[in-house]
Amino acid sequence: MGLEMLYFCCMKKISAIGFDWGGVILQNIDKSFADTAANFLHVDNEKFRHAYFLYNHMINKGANSKAFDQATEMWNNILSELGFADRLEIFMEFVQSRPKGEVSQDMIELIQRLKNNGWKIGLLSNASAEGTRRIKTNKCLELFDVTLFSAEIDYMKPESDAFIMLADKLGVPIKELVFIDDSEHSLSTANEVGYIPVCFKNTDALIDQLQTLGVLI
Repeated sequence: MGLEMLYFCCMKKISAIGFDWGGVILQNIDKSFADTAANFLHVDNEKFRHAYFLYNHMINKGANSKAFDQATEMWNNILSELGFADRLEIFMEFVQSRPKGEVSQDMIELIQRLKNNGWKIGLLSNASAEGTRRIKTNKCLELFDVTLFSAEIDYMKPESDAFIMLADKLGVPIKELVFIDDSEHSLSTANEVGYIPVCFKNTDALIDQLQTLGVLI
């Protein structure tokens, strides 16, 4: 978010803060999956992301959607888009062997502080049915006033209805919702929908961004 956008957002009332799960609360040990996958295939990062976002609805929607590391059909479509259909087997081995990441205790502490200071806290995750079950085993979900998963609500980021539902469940106007995500693609409808987007880089930078927005931490 640029300085002009930050200044504009400071003039707004903020009532709730929403978080993505993967890449924000659950953080990878090294680089993002997209960066690592692009390196593995020797393709441009943006080219890989474009192909991924064409087909990721196949794991993010539906009660029977397969987990990220078991979604052979989705990955076959993505690799075919990139011209690597013949590398499906080795790519699936790469996906399944990759570390899954860990819940960031710094982020949990930050969310606890925000909650203690009176902010409504929400979670909106693009997650498969299996991924949703895994996330729900984490005790930290007790910190959230609302938790929404694309496999259950049948809307996924950046679809407008996903953010509108989050704001409605939190009981706040959409314009008073800050949403934090590590993917610029997931935040691409912010102007259209009306919420305040924050692109996550790391916890320290996020604290600075929230304070600039006037969020008491």
